[in-house]
Amino acid sequence: MTVFIILIALAFVALIAVSAINRKQEREQLRRMQQRKLKLKVDAIVDIVNCLEQTLPNQLIAKHINDETIVLLQQILALETGSKTHYENSLRHAAARSEDFTNARTVNTASYQKESDAQIKHTQLQLAEAATMLRHICALGKITDVELEAFTNQLSWAFLMVSVTSFIAQGHKFSHLGDRFSAQSYYRKAQQLLMDSLHPDARRMRMIKELSELIEGSRESISRDLMPERLISE
Repeated sequence: MTVFIILIALAFVALIAVSAINRKQEREQLRRMQQRKLKLKVDAIVDIVNCLEQTLPNQLIAKHINDETIVLLQQILALETGSKTHYENSLRHAAARSEDFTNARTVNTASYQKESDAQIKHTQLQLAEAATMLRHICALGKITDVELEAFTNQLSWAFLMVSVTSFIAQGHKFSHLGDRFSAQSYYRKAQQLLMDSLHPDARRMRMIKELSELIEGSRESISRDLMPERLISE
């Protein structure tokens, strides 16, 4: 009888131990899952920031988006139970990047112009994601409604210009090759996008007018203040 009681007690202790181990494993799995989700969010935001850095002259938009990676990396760091060196380095890098964006509010190396349809679509998708993120950031009170309106106007203009300037650049390329018919086709595509748009930026009407002159042959290129980034080797 005593042996039976001891066996039951041992079995009970074993069940408790197994249950404790299972709970620990479940907590660890949950922690890792949370970290993975946060890492995926960080990677997605970094892609957006990289796109903004290469496309938009105003680096403050990239700065506000990049600040969200700092928040997420802090959460990842808080969840880490092992070595935190990697995440600490990532956090320092993200903070330094935001500081760089703040110090360099505008850059001359950014370009709306893209090399392929795939790049155009990818860039426009990232610009749309950035606008969605800015609305969330505004809802959190991190930027004002006035800033949100200004930033989203810049993003919507960039969304339009990514296609327009890429078409114009293609038109210039064919024009320099002596293929006037193909050049006019690309200029018309760019002009139609501008005409279909309701964007209030005053530059839109100027570009429509100058594209008409390009199509007619009375102008050789778009004014530099309208399209300052690289066009083609001139």
